[in-house]
Amino acid sequence: MRKGLRNIAVISAMAVVLVIALAALMTRRAPPAPTAPTWAKVEVELPVSPVIFPPGKGADIADAQCLMCHSAGMVLRQPPLSREEWAGEITKMRSAFGAPMPPDQVEALAGYLHGINGAQSQGGASIVDGQGS
Repeated sequence: MRKGLRNIAVISAMAVVLVIALAALMTRRAPPAPTAPTWAKVEVELPVSPVIFPPGKGADIADAQCLMCHSAGMVLRQPPLSREEWAGEITKMRSAFGAPMPPDQVEALAGYLHGINGAQSQGGASIVDGQGS
């Protein structure tokens, strides 16, 4: 008989726990609706270099395409590269970094950069424009 009372007490306690759990779930509020992201305008000022690339066939392409992201000094301090290596670097700028250079200008720019890529500075700020990048 004791066992029967104990079973009734356990069942009753379980029923009370279930009622409390159900009440807690029913009073729970729905999560807030997601809000649309807000965007803020960001302005970035890049350093301006008064220096352009040395004159030569293709200098106009270098001035128009490279100076968007690089100073002339940064480009001129690169290690000496073959025409093919310059073409590879330019292609990388186009494909990996999204440089908006037309594909038909790659070879002309590679030839120009190969032609002017003579003695290199020993690091630090460029003697061409005083900038480090």
